[in-house]
Amino acid sequence: MNRAVMRLSTFAAAAVAFSGVIMTSQSARAAATCSTASSNLRVIDLPGLKPDTQIGADVCADPSADKNVKADVTLNWGILDDQVQDAGKRFTSFKVISRLENRPSPSGVDRVVASTTCDFTNKFNQSYANATGLTCSTPTAAYNADLHWSGDATVVYDIEGDGKGAITWQLTGTPLVS
Repeated sequence: MNRAVMRLSTFAAAAVAFSGVIMTSQSARAAATCSTASSNLRVIDLPGLKPDTQIGADVCADPSADKNVKADVTLNWGILDDQVQDAGKRFTSFKVISRLENRPSPSGVDRVVASTTCDFTNKFNQSYANATGLTCSTPTAAYNADLHWSGDATVVYDIEGDGKGAITWQLTGTPLVS
């Protein structure tokens, strides 16, 4: 089997594995409403002999029993080629911006209620895979049933040595929670 076919089959197996991790994470959070968008899965082609990496993002809006609500973004990642030939630094920066939003009606405009930025650069550079995930959570806000709530997120990363600078990845947010 040639390297391109092996890489494609490795990618397919990794995609199935990551979707299982995301679905397991979602089912463990029965009260949360999470995005299942395929656009929240990305393959990052790293330069040189660094292993290409696949990242899955689980974006959730999570109302709690104590009448609060927050947004969580959990990232899981792994390499697509199990042969690591260059173990050098992979990311100059890797940040997640998690946002809790609400709107007065389903067709209304989102208003950011709480936002948090998490810097996961060191974690991504230290580990080639993380199936348990890293979570970036907003502060909680008082839940108001008259509003429609959602979680949304943006990832901004800069690949070490590719010369392209920062890349912005707008994740698909959650369905509305009301």
